[in-house]
Amino acid sequence: MAQDSFELDTFIEVPPEKVKSFLSTLSNHTQIHPLIVNIAYEKTTKAADGSRIDHYKIRDRMKQGPFMTTFTYSVEMSINARGEIVYDAHQSPGIYLHNVTICLPEGNGTRIQERVEITAPSLLIKTVYKQGLASHKEMFAKLKALLEGSPIPSK
Repeated sequence: MAQDSFELDTFIEVPPEKVKSFLSTLSNHTQIHPLIVNIAYEKTTKAADGSRIDHYKIRDRMKQGPFMTTFTYSVEMSINARGEIVYDAHQSPGIYLHNVTICLPEGNGTRIQERVEITAPSLLIKTVYKQGLASHKEMFAKLKALLEGSPIPSK
């Protein structure tokens, strides 16, 4: 197994509560994430500290050369005691993404900071990193446009 990570930082001229509410409602991600085709809620459980963990199945569609590939994976989403949105995605064969997103007040808006840690088989780590980084950059550009009321950028 190999590991890699990336960080993104975006400013949106919208209050933090609105940004956090949008991002922590996983069904909203079909509007902004370029790979997501479908999100299905499965259940809610409680963590040891009593916080809520929502469980989902997500279906993505990704182009690989001339082929279109679809795959389904599991995601657990929670908001930890520090108010960070935490997503843990598990996909076969042994791909795991741990994502922590924070929404910080800044001036008249929100500074969104995201860190994604990736664990994947060595042969797949470069592809997972490249696709993850590209899709999250596009996701935050679309989020900014959507929440600020601008035209949503296309790929």
